[in-house]
Amino acid sequence: MRAVVLSEERTIELQERPIPELRPGQVLLRSHYCGICGSDLHAPDLQLYQSPVVMGHEFSAEIVAVGTQVQHWHAGMRVVVNPNGNACGSCNECKNAQYNLCHYATHVESTGVCRDGGMAEYVAVSGTQLHELPDSVDSLQGAWTEPLAVALRAVKHSGIRLGDRVTVIGGGPIGLLAVQLARRAGAAEVTLVEPSAKRREVGRAVGADYVYEPGEHSSAVAEKAIRPADRVLECSGHQLALQSAIDMSRPGGAIQLVAISPRPISFDPMSAIAKEVRIDAKFIYVDEFAKAIDLLARNQVETDSLTTLVVGLDEYRGAFDSLSKPDSHIKALIRTGA
Repeated sequence: MRAVVLSEERTIELQERPIPELRPGQVLLRSHYCGICGSDLHAPDLQLYQSPVVMGHEFSAEIVAVGTQVQHWHAGMRVVVNPNGNACGSCNECKNAQYNLCHYATHVESTGVCRDGGMAEYVAVSGTQLHELPDSVDSLQGAWTEPLAVALRAVKHSGIRLGDRVTVIGGGPIGLLAVQLARRAGAAEVTLVEPSAKRREVGRAVGADYVYEPGEHSSAVAEKAIRPADRVLECSGHQLALQSAIDMSRPGGAIQLVAISPRPISFDPMSAIAKEVRIDAKFIYVDEFAKAIDLLARNQVETDSLTTLVVGLDEYRGAFDSLSKPDSHIKALIRTGA
């Protein structure tokens, strides 16, 4: 079978791999669509990504076979995979229902990062990682479940209250999902700060009241032309974004860190302390996968306009390259077998 692999040389390549053999407790999936995550772009430089491993942690699939000790799942069912859903169940984090912080799940068994993932024609995963897709969610939409779960957890824990002014930094897939979810969480005013004109346009279309370039927004806040935000969601991963978020916040406001910067970031602590700004961070998801599927099933989030490129496995290179051009594309997905 064909698979996009982070090779031993730490390069991303299309390789031929054998179809996985099932171990007890596993299911064999025919992958349908797999999204390219922003972290995938930096996989060669991120220690968390192991090699040689088949990439892809945002994917929908169909069950083609089940191994021994698997219950409730059968061939023909359409599913999505929680890539970090194979928690150990015995660490302190698991005992406290903090499954997203289980080291085994996120740093040893993470599908598409530490173990073979969905950028292939077939993949074997634990049955504990599966969530069934309803008929109302097609496989292309289903591939949005994982990033939607990330955005959902971030917004849910951001402290947004009815009537709040919310600013989202970064108009990538997570940021544009956060714009929509912030509105549904009760925000009276949602602002998107994003350098790409295309992404600002889409941001307005999916619910942002105001859209600004970063410099334009900073000037407007400094000149008191716009009011500071009650809540800021940092979804860009830019090295300067945390300082920008502090500058955008009102005194007593809150910042939710969502994106991961490939390099360490810095900020002026005094600017945060003087405002008593609360800076919080949430990692991936706990119980948000099922809720994300429900939102997709009820058409409560819009993903069609965010899906700007769908290619076959043979065209994976162009899809990766396209995401370095934010004025051209927002989200690229690989059609692996649908």
